[in-house]
Amino acid sequence: MTSATLNRKSRIPIFIGLCILAASILYPVFFLAIAAFRPRLDYLRDPLGFPHEWTFANILAVWNGYGAGAAFLRSLLVVSTALVIVLVFAILAGYALAKFNPPFAKVITGSFVSVMLVPGQVLILPIYLMLSAVGLVGSYASVILLYVATSLPFAVFFLSLSFRSLGDELLDAARVDGAGFFRTLVQIVIPMAKPSIATLAVLQFLGMWNELLYALILLPDDSKRLLTPALSMIGEKLVNNQPLVSAGLLIAASVPLLLLSLTSKYVVEGISIGSSK
Repeated sequence: MTSATLNRKSRIPIFIGLCILAASILYPVFFLAIAAFRPRLDYLRDPLGFPHEWTFANILAVWNGYGAGAAFLRSLLVVSTALVIVLVFAILAGYALAKFNPPFAKVITGSFVSVMLVPGQVLILPIYLMLSAVGLVGSYASVILLYVATSLPFAVFFLSLSFRSLGDELLDAARVDGAGFFRTLVQIVIPMAKPSIATLAVLQFLGMWNELLYALILLPDDSKRLLTPALSMIGEKLVNNQPLVSAGLLIAASVPLLLLSLTSKYVVEGISIGSSK
């Protein structure tokens, strides 16, 4: 709406500002990528310059020699499992809150907002004691349960707002045609809310993938470390070897970058829908 009312000259400063902002974001990623493929001596000669030599040795060393490969696969399994559980429950609960007006719906929504305002650091001790009491500390189930529990309030709140914007006419027509709850949800609601669901999935995945504190506390065994804690340990050992550190960070960033590139269309659409509400 705003861009359509601006003339060409007024758009030029905005375009320049966006280009500068994009460059400030892309350059660190570019620097990380080229540093990961440079030999250490080449990097020390000119840390900010363009590499004279290229090598995959850093990636292979971090992946195989320092255990980042196994940690990467463990993180992918844990985060994917938690994300699927969060999306399933968030879609069901968000749809119910938005379209079925259950008793105490406002109280439930308000409780979700209240939980989101609680700092995660406050919950470290009670969460650890609860999981330790049931013998889950040191298992992947503890991290999955934690990610699901801490992600659901925002996920349900986010999707309930998105589902409220869906017209009731299509849902009523589906009921008249004999569609049940799950058929309506799968064939009508989810396809119509695909941008919002994709946006939520990306946000939740990034939060889980980059989480460090709980993954470090709940999985103290080195053989079960997830990627972010494993890289933090590697970074302490290789603080003077920037190419190896960059290789580890590039491995960690590869999945989020791939996910964002595949879902960017839906994410932009979902953000634009959310900003218009």
